[in-house]
Amino acid sequence: MCSRKLRLALLVSFFFGLWPGLIAARTASPPAKDANVLLITIDTLRADRVGIYSDKYVKTPNIDALAGRSIVFTHAYAQSTLTRPSHTNIMTGMTPLYHGVSDNPGFKLEARYLTLAEHLKEAGYRTAAFVGCAVLDSRFGLNQGFDLYYDSGMGIQEPGPFDIVQRTADQVVKPAGIWIADQSEKWFCWVHLFDPHAPYVPPSPFKEQYASDPYSGEVAFVDAQLGFFFDDLEKKGKLEKTVIIITADHGEAFGEKDETYHGFFAYDNTIHIPLILSYPGDAPGRIDENVCHTDIFPTVCDLVGRPIPSHIQGESLVPIAAGRPRRNPAIYFESMSPHLNLDAAPLGGLILGAKKFIDQPIKEVYDLASDPGEERNIASTSDLPKFSAQLEAERKELKGRGTKQDIKGTTGDVRKFMESLSYIAGRPERKGSYGIGDDLKTLWPLVQQMHTAVDDLKVGRTDLGMKKLASILRIRPTYVSAYSLLSDAYFNLGRTDQALDMIRTGLGKNPESLPLMGKLGQVLIKTKDYPGAIEALSFCVEKDPNDPDNLNLLGRAYMETQKFDLARDYLERAVEADPKLAAAHNNLGYLDLVLFVQTSEEKYREDAIAEFDKALAIDPRLQSAIKGKETALSRRSETGTV
Repeated sequence: MCSRKLRLALLVSFFFGLWPGLIAARTASPPAKDANVLLITIDTLRADRVGIYSDKYVKTPNIDALAGRSIVFTHAYAQSTLTRPSHTNIMTGMTPLYHGVSDNPGFKLEARYLTLAEHLKEAGYRTAAFVGCAVLDSRFGLNQGFDLYYDSGMGIQEPGPFDIVQRTADQVVKPAGIWIADQSEKWFCWVHLFDPHAPYVPPSPFKEQYASDPYSGEVAFVDAQLGFFFDDLEKKGKLEKTVIIITADHGEAFGEKDETYHGFFAYDNTIHIPLILSYPGDAPGRIDENVCHTDIFPTVCDLVGRPIPSHIQGESLVPIAAGRPRRNPAIYFESMSPHLNLDAAPLGGLILGAKKFIDQPIKEVYDLASDPGEERNIASTSDLPKFSAQLEAERKELKGRGTKQDIKGTTGDVRKFMESLSYIAGRPERKGSYGIGDDLKTLWPLVQQMHTAVDDLKVGRTDLGMKKLASILRIRPTYVSAYSLLSDAYFNLGRTDQALDMIRTGLGKNPESLPLMGKLGQVLIKTKDYPGAIEALSFCVEKDPNDPDNLNLLGRAYMETQKFDLARDYLERAVEADPKLAAAHNNLGYLDLVLFVQTSEEKYREDAIAEFDKALAIDPRLQSAIKGKETALSRRSETGTV
């Protein structure tokens, strides 16, 4: 680590320069053919929270030391503002306009899209991924091409409605280091570290060192863990012939432009990200040309001697690092979650040199060179028709067949996790056109009120939170998430009738909302209205036949009405859609246990034990599976079978 720190001086002196197109003089190095590839993505990491970009907030000596012998891209941009879309952009080299993954909930990368792991695996690479967050669980498609996709242990706990399921940086880098150390052939390893994502709860001593800025404390913790990780790999000689890329999926807003967190607007606080590239034989330097996530796939190909597939939309960073400008100067970005969840106007935009265009009913144009904080909207003096035409042309150029939206893989366990991050929301009816009232800037106060309502519910200020949610619905009666949260609040207070009324009111405004219809089925099961639950859940399964959560609930409802053949069909479909859905294995266990009691056939009891074992292998703390297995074993003892 110390030797890397000394090299930091090589880069720092370069770091006070000019805008895109003015590139530090350097020469290109030959490709590192057959080099290993280590891709590190740090969730929710702002560029200004990395020391080599800014030393104002936090010390990151280990990332900085690597940067000191690397190429640092000062104007790198995420093209999406959420975790799954951004990582899909990275792994496919394509934008959401092509691969279709525009949000976290409801989207899975389809198998027909080539991933970087698949492309390297075809060239004989061993491949592994180690992810720190259930949003990147293998069920969502990014596991394609990986020999090992280490996502076990997440999404199987029983968190509260606002708890977050994650694996901390130390729990990610340790198994990653072990896997890399075991490789005797060329390898590709993706390491994803989730810690800087809210809530910001760094461990000691970073908790104390950054008491007034816990987000920076999380970043410092990640940096420390990367230091241990790099040192261990260096000692074992695993970094000598290795391409290393460090980036973030997106940034984080701390009140700039009024936004907090991320996933709503697309200002630079959430899309300007760090990007550091190190490869054998190259000299360190700083590159001020605009670059983006989709450039990573072709860059790796260029460096290790793999052909760049013709459909890839990004550009290799190798010629850019050598001083050549981008072939296509336009960088497309989007933030589609508000459109998909709130029926807000869709947000898309372009970065063209120092100019940034944001397409909303209230147009925005910024000169990032003179106004990096995006404080002065110069749309009134800009050629808006030209910007709009350029954006439309870029959309047409980038558009592919896309990915159909479904909610496959968002099981009950993972759904709790994503609700806690505000990732689960409704699907309101779509408008034909959007006006100023649908602009994200107009709607932001409602979203802020939603955040404060959730905070109130978290800490037990239930009445206040419910009043805020009711106020939101008076203003925006199609806001599905508000109906969902308010119905949950009523249900938790034991006011089941009002919970059901709230869901039905929401469905009256959003008749095609699968989340609300699924919630209706879930609540009806809890109230033992199984025929009503079957009607609601059948609607959901007809609309989305691959949602394991709804398949599981529908199977449970049929089991309660003693329609056992139908129950088994839906429960087995749930397991097929998500083999890691503990609840479905548990329900199959109880189905077989009921059939054993009715028929005394040993086969059902043995099958019940097997299903309970599967459920407990996934979630050892699932109490109903523990009790079910105990019952099945006691029945076997009573009959004297072995």
